[in-house]
Amino acid sequence: MIKDPETNWDGGPFPYDAIAEVGVTPWTTHAALQDIPFELLARHLMTPVAQRAWDDLRSVRRRMLAELLLYDVDLADDIPTPEATTRPLDDLIAFDV
Repeated sequence: MIKDPETNWDGGPFPYDAIAEVGVTPWTTHAALQDIPFELLARHLMTPVAQRAWDDLRSVRRRMLAELLLYDVDLADDIPTPEATTRPLDDLIAFDV
């Protein structure tokens, strides 16, 4: 999943960006997310910004809003093959002889 670079989050960093250093991603289960403060404290990373990010993500409603702003992109599927790009060009270019 990727985030639109123009995404703003209530004047602070995007929650997943703020606590990514401890391995939090959109695929982190909600149960695992409940233990994140202990990891942040153990690594001396529990800042007011990290606390707010965790607060936002532990709320199901706020987490769903954050994930709504992410795009599910599989880059391997989105990159066209050379054959897929040249064939349409061949169909478009016609010479009347």
